[in-house]
Amino acid sequence: MALMGSIPRRCVNLPPGALRRLIGCAAAGTVQEGPALDAFSRRFAEWLNVPYVFGAASGREAFQLALESSGLEKGKEIIFPSFTFPVMPMVAKLLGYKPVFCDVDPKTFNSGPEHIKPLINERTGAVLATHLFGQPCAIQEISELTRKHKLLLLEDCAHACGVRVDGRSVGTFGDIGVFSFAEGKNMPCFGGGAIATANEDIARRAQEVLSKASIPGKGKILKKSFFIWMLWLLTRPEVFGVTVYPALRLKLLLGQPLMDSEVGNELLGTFAGSNPRVHKLANLQAELGLLQLGRIDAFNEGARRNARILSESLDGITGIGIPSTKTGDHIYVYYPLTVDPSQRNELRSYMLRHGIDAKITDMSDCSLLEPFREQAGGSKRQGGPKEASILEVCVYPVISEKSIRRLGQVLRSWAQA
Repeated sequence: MALMGSIPRRCVNLPPGALRRLIGCAAAGTVQEGPALDAFSRRFAEWLNVPYVFGAASGREAFQLALESSGLEKGKEIIFPSFTFPVMPMVAKLLGYKPVFCDVDPKTFNSGPEHIKPLINERTGAVLATHLFGQPCAIQEISELTRKHKLLLLEDCAHACGVRVDGRSVGTFGDIGVFSFAEGKNMPCFGGGAIATANEDIARRAQEVLSKASIPGKGKILKKSFFIWMLWLLTRPEVFGVTVYPALRLKLLLGQPLMDSEVGNELLGTFAGSNPRVHKLANLQAELGLLQLGRIDAFNEGARRNARILSESLDGITGIGIPSTKTGDHIYVYYPLTVDPSQRNELRSYMLRHGIDAKITDMSDCSLLEPFREQAGGSKRQGGPKEASILEVCVYPVISEKSIRRLGQVLRSWAQA
């Protein structure tokens, strides 16, 4: 049983001093409100080179804030990539909009103007451009298309904080950029999210929405923050190998589920009955954001470096697909491997037996999910990639080059066998 050198499915990226900030805010009574809130919004806006940034308690709530601030008429259609996190179109549906789904490129997992254009009609009000797994979509071309048709353009940058296209940050090409600071993303802030915009009317409406919003309770924020800090600790490779990894191996031996989160219809079944609201970003989350902004570019470059090493070690392999980079910058918040769906679980088990944990994706072909079947778009759609074909592996810089090369060797040995 591999213990030392094991690779977790995800590594939570907290900056040095995170626990000290957590304890300090708790002791000073600045968990909910404090000076970091304005400072983070200002610094994040400067880093993105955009006039306005507004924080929210989560990435999902940031997307809701974007829709409530957009001025988009209720009942309008919003074009989503079919392959996305299903909570996003569910939020739009709960707010009174109609999600419709376009195809995505099977190599990049992103939609381009060629996928979006056929669905534009007189009922279309907005397009959501998603930069999935950390790779930018063809955002410049999509922006030109939406301007031509006078449509609102939103950018889902949950996987893409720090991605730049021709030197310009994603999230600034459309009318509103949406960011997530959840523990699974590259810039966690004990949770949280934000929107970015250059539109004064949208900024004014966002201020109005937030003026009526509350901040989550201190106890709830602290509980979540300590939980995320514990996840950070348990996902250090050296700690993971002697704690979580043996538990996963035991579950594999007993034929039990491997600590997977809810996905697809199961996830939407939990969320659909909720009453989603927007809450404000907490001061503690903003404190972490300020720390993160000083290191996120270097962190992203470390992930790119590890991804290059892994991709080079898998060059020419058959039976396992690796991420495409044909649309430029890629920060590999997740590194998706693709295999035949009938072999995914076999590969996952093989990797786990060799010390490597892999994750099934949270993304779904939303056009096939129960709440959206009547809104799936044109009858000639090809649909999205099959989530059952995807395994996500972690290439964050906390994982050593030696471990990344061993990961490549394990994948190549499975493919050759």
